[in-house]
Amino acid sequence: MQVRLAADAAEFLTATRDLRAADPVRTNILGSIAQSVVDGRTYDRAFWFVAEDDDGTVVGAASWTLPYKLLVSPCSPDVVRAIGAAAVATGVPVHGAIVPVHLADAVAEGAGRRGVPHMGERILALGVYVAPDPVPGAQRAATEGDLDVIERWLTAFASEAGILMVDSRAAAEDGIGRLWFWEADGEPVSMAGHAAVVVTPGAVVARVGPVYTPPEHRGKRYGSAVTAAVVEHLLPEVDAIMLYTDASNPTSNAIYERIGFHHVDDIVDLDLEPV
Repeated sequence: MQVRLAADAAEFLTATRDLRAADPVRTNILGSIAQSVVDGRTYDRAFWFVAEDDDGTVVGAASWTLPYKLLVSPCSPDVVRAIGAAAVATGVPVHGAIVPVHLADAVAEGAGRRGVPHMGERILALGVYVAPDPVPGAQRAATEGDLDVIERWLTAFASEAGILMVDSRAAAEDGIGRLWFWEADGEPVSMAGHAAVVVTPGAVVARVGPVYTPPEHRGKRYGSAVTAAVVEHLLPEVDAIMLYTDASNPTSNAIYERIGFHHVDDIVDLDLEPV
C-alpha cells in the first residue's frame, strides 16, 4: 500500500471517484472541498492524498487545505496511519485532523503526535422527510444585499461552534445562491444553507449547513423552519441529504431528528500535539 499526492484537486476527484461513489455520504465533504478548489476557491496551500493498495485500488483519501486541518476519509487504521505519515512527509507541521472517531488513535500515531479531541461531531443523513409544524414567517433566498448580515452571522456561528473562519466575507459571498433566511415580521430571524452539491456515480449528495439562529430568536422553531426550507429545496435535485452536527448539542440534534435525519457516523476534530 502506498500514499501518493495527487497533482491537484481535479486529479484527486478523478482518482477518488470510485471510493467516494461507494460511500457518498461519509466522503461528501472531501468531494465538496476539492470541487470548490476546481471552481476557483483558494487556500494557503493544499495537499491531496490518495492511498492505493498493491493492485492500485484506492482504499483511502485525505485533503489538507491549510490553514484547516487534515481531513481523512473512512478507511482502515493502517491506511490512516500511512496518511498521517504522508502528511508529516510534506514538511508542514500537522497540527490537527478530522477523522472518523475510531481512527483517532491511528492518525495520531501516523503523524507521530498526541491526539487531543477538540470537538465531537455526528454525520446525519436524511431518511424519510417529516415536515415540521408551521412556524410564523416565511422563507426567502439570501441576496447580495444581505452580505453584511450573513457575514456577521457566519462569524457568530463559527465562534459558537469553535471552528476556524478565515475569511467570513468570502464565505458570505460564496453562500449567495445556497443560503436562505427565515423571516418573521419582515426581519431575518434564522439562516440555513448548503454546500455545493457533490455528484458521484453512487449518488448526488447535498450537505446542509450552516444553520444559525441568533440567541434572541432561539426557542421559537425558526431553525427547524429554515432547515426544512433548505431540505425541501434540495429534495427534487439530489439522492441524499446529509449534515454535520455538534455531538454535544442535544437541541440541534433533536431538531434534525424530528424532520427525518438519522445517525450515520461519529467524527472527531483532533488537535495533534507534540508527544
